[in-house]
Amino acid sequence: MPKKNRTPSAHQGRGAPAPVSWRRLVSVAFLTGAVRHIGALLMGLALTWWQHD
Repeated sequence: MPKKNRTPSAHQGRGAPAPVSWRRLVSVAFLTGAVRHIGALLMGLALTWWQHD
């Protein structure tokens, strides 16, 4: 049974995959930074409340 010569759809438009992955990296970086800042703020509030006595 001969193999079908399949070409991935990503290679059909050579300029398309690079900007999408670049935008995804940037959005993930911003999301990660936002989550870290929110986590740091919550930890600061929790520690302040814990030591409030």
